[in-house]
Amino acid sequence: MNQSLFVAQSMPMEDPRNSTPNRARWNIDKVRFHLDTRPAPNREIRGIQEILRDVMEGLETPQSDNILILRDAWPELVGPQIASHSQPLSLEYFALRIGVDHPGWMHELKRTERLLLQQLQCRYPDLRIRKLQLQLLHR
Repeated sequence: MNQSLFVAQSMPMEDPRNSTPNRARWNIDKVRFHLDTRPAPNREIRGIQEILRDVMEGLETPQSDNILILRDAWPELVGPQIASHSQPLSLEYFALRIGVDHPGWMHELKRTERLLLQQLQCRYPDLRIRKLQLQLLHR
């Protein structure tokens, strides 16, 4: 038996969404199973709600690298409890806008605002953050 033919037959058919098609494998399967067209890939069935959620998340405004870095470091800066109720939203004109999901947590951040601003200025001097703006998010 031809060595290349044996290798091709022992390999499973690949998923067309994740790789380039294996033409040699397709030619063997086409003759072997009497196929005219390639079989459709197995796709998982998803509800419209899941699809729409993915689409809506993709429509979020693009974030700068600075905000992404601040979001990653946010729990370390304010603590895990406050971080679970707030997050940096944007940095415009040297003001860091922070979204908070409840007025009680907004008060807590206001109380530590000066200390937080000093930490941010020391840790990220290139961002030149001069003030914090707290915004109540409606969830």
